Amino acid sequence: MRIDLINPPNLHEPFDNLYAQIVRAEGRYLYRISGQVAIGLKRENLGKGNMQEQLKVVYDMVTRALKAVNLTWANVIHIYTFTTDMDEYMKYEKPIAKAAFGEKPPASTLVEVSRLVEPDWLVEVQVDAVGD
Repeated sequence: MRIDLINPPNLHEPFDNLYAQIVRAEGRYLYRISGQVAIGLKRENLGKGNMQEQLKVVYDMVTRALKAVNLTWANVIHIYTFTTDMDEYMKYEKPIAKAAFGEKPPASTLVEVSRLVEPDWLVEVQVDAVGD
């Protein structure tokens, strides 16, 4: 497996090194991990009304999903994030995201939406990853 992060000089430098402009990935398998929201194993809502807690939960859930197929955040090539409150999300995102993927961030899409399926959910994170 090989992942190259490309930030060409003809595009702006990524803000806070939280994403790469382009990711070139080579691996035997592509994994698309469904959007994770703040629900527990018994389908109970976690972190109700607390963006920081919900972010921690969804990143942990993505970590678990990756581990289930013998991958880590180093295998992630794209992260898709949907939030119902961009300002609140931006307060907490950086340290939580950096703890997950460090100084080698994947490509990224971040979108504010009017709501997620369950009104108590504030954030949903989906990833694509490659592995051998």
